[in-house]
Amino acid sequence: MTTQVVKKHMVVAQNASGRNMNVPIYRMKGARPGPTVYIQSSIHGAEVQGNVVIYHLIQRLKDMDICGEIILVPNCNPIGTNIKAGEYTLGRFDPVNGTNWNRGYFFDKDAVEHFAKTVTREESIEGIKQRFRAHLSNAIDNKLSEPWGLGLAQQLNLKLQQMAVNADFVLDLHNGPVSTRHVYIPEYAKDSAKLFNIPHCIFIPNVFAG
Repeated sequence: MTTQVVKKHMVVAQNASGRNMNVPIYRMKGARPGPTVYIQSSIHGAEVQGNVVIYHLIQRLKDMDICGEIILVPNCNPIGTNIKAGEYTLGRFDPVNGTNWNRGYFFDKDAVEHFAKTVTREESIEGIKQRFRAHLSNAIDNKLSEPWGLGLAQQLNLKLQQMAVNADFVLDLHNGPVSTRHVYIPEYAKDSAKLFNIPHCIFIPNVFAG
């Protein structure tokens, strides 16, 4: 086996007793080159099934000779997972300000349009990707360093987004208590949706809440 598995933790908050609340991060890297895949689950604390999916992925992939790198982030919102009312997990909204845990990722339309104007016909696609990733990563760092105005949900989103910036494929696993097999797909990826062989596709606008 040549696949390396490294587990780390990212501190995202502290509970009332002062103990750190950590997000586990698994990085699996193969000896051969290939794309980078980023998968996270449970940004809404009650959506725990995605954690089971990632657990099974880890057990399967650690014995495989993978190409490239796979970044797996189960239970990416330990704050939401720990918000309980009786036996129920109520991890959909930040209890402090009511913000949806899944609405704080960075997006600046004007900055994207400004970047687009810097692209020339002579520049390679790979060169454009690298420059834009660096541009986005720097913007996220600047946002995180702002001295005020960032709620806990947005801080969490930005830290997760920073890990996903350089990935070629990004999957954010969501689920409900009862549903048919479905997948959310941005409008620009309709053709790619067919590759999943999932019977129901829910198409969302290319611009959706940032």
